[in-house]
Amino acid sequence: MELFIWSAIFVVSVIALLRGAAWFASAAAGFFSKRAAAGFAAIAIGAALPELSLALVAVLTGRPELVLPIVLGSSIVNILLVSGLSAIAARNLPINREYADLDAPLLAASTAIFYFCAADGQIVFLEGMLMFLSFLICAVFLAARGRIREFTPRDIVRPGMFGAGRGLIEMVGSRFSRGFNAPAKIFRGALLLGLGGALLLAIAADFTVESLAGIAALVALPATVLALSVLAIVAAMPELWASVKIIAQKRYEVAMGNVFASTTVNLLLVAGIAAMFSPLPVDVAVLEVALPFFIAAGVLLTVSAFSRKINAGQGWLYLFFYLLFLAKLLNWF
Repeated sequence: MELFIWSAIFVVSVIALLRGAAWFASAAAGFFSKRAAAGFAAIAIGAALPELSLALVAVLTGRPELVLPIVLGSSIVNILLVSGLSAIAARNLPINREYADLDAPLLAASTAIFYFCAADGQIVFLEGMLMFLSFLICAVFLAARGRIREFTPRDIVRPGMFGAGRGLIEMVGSRFSRGFNAPAKIFRGALLLGLGGALLLAIAADFTVESLAGIAALVALPATVLALSVLAIVAAMPELWASVKIIAQKRYEVAMGNVFASTTVNLLLVAGIAAMFSPLPVDVAVLEVALPFFIAAGVLLTVSAFSRKINAGQGWLYLFFYLLFLAKLLNWF
């Protein structure tokens, strides 16, 4: 009975977590123009918000050991599950040349920085700051090489409107000033919705982490294992849903953008910010299972990026590797 209660709390908390993210995105739409709002909403939900909420709650409630399982588990889901399902649905999923030239090397660099910080068994404050600053440096560097184009989810790692020679302050001001031209009624409604979404995210993330710990104690599994599997899939749901919509619209050429961007955000931004609040221990399951599988998944994605496509057969291979990861994680062999 107790397991049923904790499971029900977990399910409700997850739904509330995603609903809070949706409210926050809707609030963003009230502040920005339609083109900018679409990109900003996708960034907030798909790239950082669920993982960041869960990671911050984990460190603030004294469970920092859950942060890296959330980050790595969600990244593995993004690369293997989301990419695999997208390739199977599209049958032949093209990878934009821009992703191969810029995003794939960025992902490789992010992976190297993350491994450097985590290899000694703990990510401390200075390493978290290094990861956070690395993210900002990569973002500004890539942005400076970009061109003026439509605001998309990938702009969190490559702000396209930040053209060469423009200052960061000018870029931020030009984007954010659009929202303050909205009518007062719309502005107030968006502000209230955003505050409600942030509050719901905080409460839902707290209950999600607490219920996960309760379930772990009852089923005799480490909470880190459940975070690497169940919670990681939950945190990656926005990316999965975004990919489903993109594939349904047959916009195959942009489908992999969310995967590259979200993984980079998880590795550097989410883990970096969390480490600045509390040292992040590297659990045995993370060091021996999740980290090697993530590196292998990153190599597989990089090879696919250079070949410029993922066909249906390769998509099934991605899914097989994800099932292999779960089997190894749960000690099935």
